Amino acid sequence: MSIFPPVICTRLRHRVAEHAASGALRDLLEHHGLSYAREALSEGAVFGFSGALDLRVRIAGAAIPTIDIDGRAATLEHLLCQHLGIAAQWRTTDDPAAAWGILRAELEAGRPTLVRADPAALDYRDGTRHDTRHAIVVTSHDAGPGVVWVADGSFPEPQRCSVGSLAAARASQGWPEPARHSLLQIQGPLRLADPRAAVAAALLRVVRAMRHPPRPTHPHVRAGLAAVDALADAWPQLPDSAGARLGATLSAVRFRIRDGGTGGALYRSLQARFLHDAAALLGSSELGHAALVCDDLADAWRTLAAAIDGSDPGVAHRASAPWVQRIQSLEHEHVEALEAHLRLHRAVAA
Repeated sequence: MSIFPPVICTRLRHRVAEHAASGALRDLLEHHGLSYAREALSEGAVFGFSGALDLRVRIAGAAIPTIDIDGRAATLEHLLCQHLGIAAQWRTTDDPAAAWGILRAELEAGRPTLVRADPAALDYRDGTRHDTRHAIVVTSHDAGPGVVWVADGSFPEPQRCSVGSLAAARASQGWPEPARHSLLQIQGPLRLADPRAAVAAALLRVVRAMRHPPRPTHPHVRAGLAAVDALADAWPQLPDSAGARLGATLSAVRFRIRDGGTGGALYRSLQARFLHDAAALLGSSELGHAALVCDDLADAWRTLAAAIDGSDPGVAHRASAPWVQRIQSLEHEHVEALEAHLRLHRAVAA
């Protein structure tokens, strides 16, 4: 009988995360000793350095729900590596055997590895919600019982997962797109870009995504600041456009803001932490102001989620209206504050 010794990667420090991808990347950066200070980068800093903050809103009266919201770019992981000067690439395949071979090679080389895995298919979780962008870090595998150990931001301790369950999660065709066994392969040598350039690259990406987003392919989707403007314009008529689906629509919006792995405020709380950290790192009063604006923006999104949490959809809709207007104003103010920093640092931003 063959004996398969477990493959154990170097110990990875893991903590519960507010958002799966930024939490997984925080763990990996700390594992590789990559930071701009003596302490590890915060999860908010990791999210913010990606520049993945944006906004997309779908508004369609015939849809269920009538309004749907997303607040970050799907390419967060790759954008982070790009802005920090880390060589990395997504490896994707539709061949489960090839996917396992790539992952196993990384583990055997002693590299904890980030993969995308639909939580609905992971056997250590009991939920049914699909999310093929959910990120976990695979830290080791044991071929004998056919298991892997993973760091998942929803749990404080490493989780034991069958190889078959992981393969199913990585092959999921669920929401929002096929997972395709996606694996982030980080390559050396590992060193961080100049912090001024990294911050500027992240801020530029956010400003461009909010001011000049790519034209959405869906006719009912708006992006960037145009999305929050469309949301504010549509909100007063929502009871008429949603009709009997008003309660379901408010519930869906609340979930997207608060419960969908967004840090509780549609990623704005993570962005605010990044701006506070970046302001301290660079000594930028402009970024300090932007951080305070983003604090207010995160609070406004949280308050909107709380306002639409009532049992009476009509009452909840009326109570939430001022907060939608507040969010519209603060989204614009946040972008303007980022631009103020970039204007004073044109050479770095270029």
